[in-house]
This record gives sequence, C-alpha cells and structure tokens, in this order.
Amino acid sequence: MSNVSITAPLFDLEGHVILTNVDSGGLADFERRNNRIATLDGGAVITDFGYSDADRTLDIRWPARDRAAVETVRRLAKSYSRLIVATEEGCFIGAPGPFSLTDDEAQIQILIEKRIDQ
Repeated sequence: MSNVSITAPLFDLEGHVILTNVDSGGLADFERRNNRIATLDGGAVITDFGYSDADRTLDIRWPARDRAAVETVRRLAKSYSRLIVATEEGCFIGAPGPFSLTDDEAQIQILIEKRIDQ
C-alpha cells in the first residue's frame, strides 16, 4: 500500500488530497517505446526508442471509505485538464482519465504528460 497526493495545478483552497492505502500495483507499470515487425524470412525487426514517463498511465485505486477524499478527487478531475500527482516514485503532471466508484473502491487513471521533479 502507498500514499498518493493529488493537487490542482492552480491555487484552489480545496485542491489537494492525500490518498492513503492506495493499491501500489497500478503505480509501478510502464512501457518502453518499442515495436516488433515480422520480416519475410521468419525473423523480426525490433525498434526501441527507450523509456519515457509520458507513456505511463497511473491507475490509482483506494478504499472509498473517506467520502470527502473521493469527492475532492472527483471535483478535481472534472475541473482541471491537468493534475499534479506525487507518489513514492516521483512527482508528475498528467491528465485525468476515467474515474469510477464502487461501494468499496474508488479509481482514477492519470495519463502522465511529464515528470516534474527532475
């Protein structure tokens, strides 16, 4: 379990929330910029353009017990085209993606634009 901070990119009196007990599985995923193309001789050509934080999607899932935190995240996702997200790995700016809520769990995806702590 991890903690995640989500903040509005502009001044907002209620534009910050710290989520506790976040499922850390959705925070660690990443991909490299590569692809594989089959060749006529039965082999393959692989092009690899490396790693970029901009290819990541943070899948933030947390217990929905704290309704105030859920409502803050929902309002931020509706109000801002970009959010600042801090995890144990670093600080990122990204676009809010799908938000969902069940009785037990809330979830939001953040499409990372760039890392801002380096």
